[in-house]
Amino acid sequence: MKTKLFVSVLATASLFLSCSNDKKSANQAKTNADIKSDIIIENTKIRTGISAVDEERSFIIVTGKSLLEGTATVKTTNIKGEEIHCETFPAKKLIDQEYKTANSTLKESHIMENVQNYFEVNHSRDLAKS
Repeated sequence: MKTKLFVSVLATASLFLSCSNDKKSANQAKTNADIKSDIIIENTKIRTGISAVDEERSFIIVTGKSLLEGTATVKTTNIKGEEIHCETFPAKKLIDQEYKTANSTLKESHIMENVQNYFEVNHSRDLAKS
């Protein structure tokens, strides 16, 4: 009788312990999702030089609640991860003049296109200043 009681208590305790561990991992996954959830769109370019030391990584990231209200950040780092250049500006500055009067859906689409092509445009640094 004591053995059956001991086994049932042990089984119940192990069930509660395993359930509490599941909640911890689920909460951790939710925390990780919250951290990344403000990134709307990003693009990366790696420029290689003559040697590996000359390699640079450039990123453009738009963060915020929406593309039109978001913030764009352009950052360049060297191979060691040291920041060479960092520029932050409203994502609306990625909208070309001919799209300034377009509806919000077209503007968002245009911002997405400009982020995807940001490093292909010869005057990419000028886009942020317009």
